[in-house]
Amino acid sequence: MSRVPAKVFVLKFRPSSHSDDYTMIATYKDDLTAEKVGKALRKLVEDMKKRDDYDIDWNPEETTINVDGKHVWFEVYTAGYLDDVESVLRKVAAPENVECYKDYQELTIRATVPKGLTPETAMIVLDKEEAEAVKWFNEECGKPAVTDCEDGKHQVFEWHYEGEGISDNSTLYVGFEFNLSDHENWEVE
Repeated sequence: MSRVPAKVFVLKFRPSSHSDDYTMIATYKDDLTAEKVGKALRKLVEDMKKRDDYDIDWNPEETTINVDGKHVWFEVYTAGYLDDVESVLRKVAAPENVECYKDYQELTIRATVPKGLTPETAMIVLDKEEAEAVKWFNEECGKPAVTDCEDGKHQVFEWHYEGEGISDNSTLYVGFEFNLSDHENWEVE
């Protein structure tokens, strides 16, 4: 009786529909340290391309690694399998800070309001939803920059937001759904 050698198949599955775009941002003491960590991350990803024993649900070919000054950025679509990446970010050099975001966004939010209005008086003058949005942005981003409009009757509150995804172009998710089409004096870039 002859034996047929068994075949072993290793299957790796792509991230599920429960996955998101993740962005990890680590901040180091200086540019040189960040460059060193970026190099170590690139080495890890190259090793992941060659071996299949890492506990990841993402394709190493589909990662983005950037070093910008003291910051190292790592981006990938996953269900959160980032332990190996975080380990490199923390062990190669001690970071000042490591932040992890789902669906990271950098946005500029502008609201045109009557001239002379402050963020505090906006709570009284604006409608309930606008007042809640102003409050949320003040808490998350700090006081807005204020610019006068050419008409002399209005001014613009402007906030810069960086963090978890809060906008899908028609709605801001700021503790409630703030529909931009209902508030034409608001815009998001």
